[in-house]
Amino acid sequence: MACLALLLGLASACAGLPTQTGAPSALPSPQEVMSRLEARRVAVRSFALQGEIELKGPEGELYGDHLIQGIFPDRLRAEVLGPFGRPLLLVVTDGRRLVALDYQANRAYRGPASRRNLARFLGLGLSAGEIYALLSGSPPLIPAHQRRVIPGAEPGRAQLRLLGPGDAVLESVTFELGDYTVLRAWLRRGDGGEDGPALKCNYGEFRPAPGGRRFPARVEVQDARGHTVRLLSEQLLVNPRLDGRLFEPAAPPGMQEVELP
Repeated sequence: MACLALLLGLASACAGLPTQTGAPSALPSPQEVMSRLEARRVAVRSFALQGEIELKGPEGELYGDHLIQGIFPDRLRAEVLGPFGRPLLLVVTDGRRLVALDYQANRAYRGPASRRNLARFLGLGLSAGEIYALLSGSPPLIPAHQRRVIPGAEPGRAQLRLLGPGDAVLESVTFELGDYTVLRAWLRRGDGGEDGPALKCNYGEFRPAPGGRRFPARVEVQDARGHTVRLLSEQLLVNPRLDGRLFEPAAPPGMQEVELP
């Protein structure tokens, strides 16, 4: 059975996300929205999240506690713990290579940090950089032929739509007009092959972050293949100082090693 895992939430450190006070009287331009959302993404230089995780998919289910750390743009370290703090899974990637430790099977998997390999352990067909972006509260924005901004269903909110040929919606992002906090997103990459399946992302239970901004403590991601990842972060740090050695993929002695393609 394929292993699964992902990540979490805490409360403050340094470096700010862009902010805007008050709801504007007119909708911003697509270029302004793209710029502000990108600025939010790159402002999160690191994070440390800790809380509860729930993973469901055709391969099975996994519940536990998580400790997830990341350094921009694609270094990740995700730990899943079972009852009494017993380690179940550890996934470490520097953005190019990964090592996944399955403690229940006493196996260490190592190989390229491809979407295919990350999906085997995280349940979702995403790159390391895309996972980092999702966890930072800023879903990756895909290339588009056209961009539009329309009013949201609720007051004070708007939706960015990224369009392909024939005005097909490739991605939509609902955000707060006041500070560009992302509330939910829907995106499609390719046809569900190596480029990844359709995804739905929902954010909630926002916590204060540096500079009066907000960071999501609750993250839920669903894909078209029946995988769901839910994270509720009880602790959350934005832009903490993290040791880069935490993200060096390495297998401990004594584990059976399996090479991934």
